[in-house]
Amino acid sequence: MTKTTVINAVHFNRANPDVIIAAGELVDMRFKSGGAMSLRAAKLFCLLVQEAGVSIADDKQHAIPYSVINETFHKSRDELVEAIEELHSTTISVHITNHNGRAYTKSGPILSDVERDDDDQTDTEVRFEFSPTLRRVIADSTHWATISRRAVLAFESKYSLQLYMYLSLRAGLHKTSEEITVDDMREILGVPAGALPRWQDFKRRALEPAISEINHLAGFRAGYMPIKRGRKTAGIQLAWGRKAGEELIEAHKELERHRTGRTARRDDKVEAIAQEHAALRHSLASTIAAAPYDQSNVVQPHKENDRQPQ
Repeated sequence: MTKTTVINAVHFNRANPDVIIAAGELVDMRFKSGGAMSLRAAKLFCLLVQEAGVSIADDKQHAIPYSVINETFHKSRDELVEAIEELHSTTISVHITNHNGRAYTKSGPILSDVERDDDDQTDTEVRFEFSPTLRRVIADSTHWATISRRAVLAFESKYSLQLYMYLSLRAGLHKTSEEITVDDMREILGVPAGALPRWQDFKRRALEPAISEINHLAGFRAGYMPIKRGRKTAGIQLAWGRKAGEELIEAHKELERHRTGRTARRDDKVEAIAQEHAALRHSLASTIAAAPYDQSNVVQPHKENDRQPQ
């Protein structure tokens, strides 16, 4: 039975302006120099993928007017030029499996050729070509992520966008969690090499803000639990699940709202969740305290010599 390809998926979803189909290999791509694209370059990349449509894997030049980019991207011309140049100069590394089932790694730039008009006329445009590396990956791919254009444009952290794309590829699977080492999680989020080396800093400045923003804007929710090795956090159990009902409606409403006040709305929601968790913990503690004491159900602590290694 012939598998559905990324190009097929793009064709099936071409009538929905909010859907961007991204090949799974691109969602999981890694960068040769470590880190990841800047937030504005990552957003522009998603827009260019959507603009190319079903011809994304073709060896051809695509064109997009500056006015179309500015209509949704809301960046100055200089900022757009910088983002385009970043895509042109960024080298990626993609893991691929060939038709014989053999895995290999393919490296190359994102864009192989870029042209842009230098004047300020209303019909100025950007003309671009995806690199042979990117086109080869997309042409052969049979798994993809369905990404919301509105969500992509709404994210305010590059870590959030990276994690959103990673989870978008997995949100429809039966599997709803996986163990990830801290080093791999840093790579997934695109934390630059040498940045946020302490777990507490990584958690506070990258992981938790990304999860908070995803839970506020995406069509699925995410969470994690640290995995300890003694006193050290060696990894996390990352979990996810699709939203439904009022929770999903609220996420769609938030994407329709102006970004002004979004941080305050998100913080209010986080605070409300924290209060709910605190109330639940208090309720459980009260229930346990009121329960009849039965010593036969108490697990005796290990002696010091019998304690198992963490």
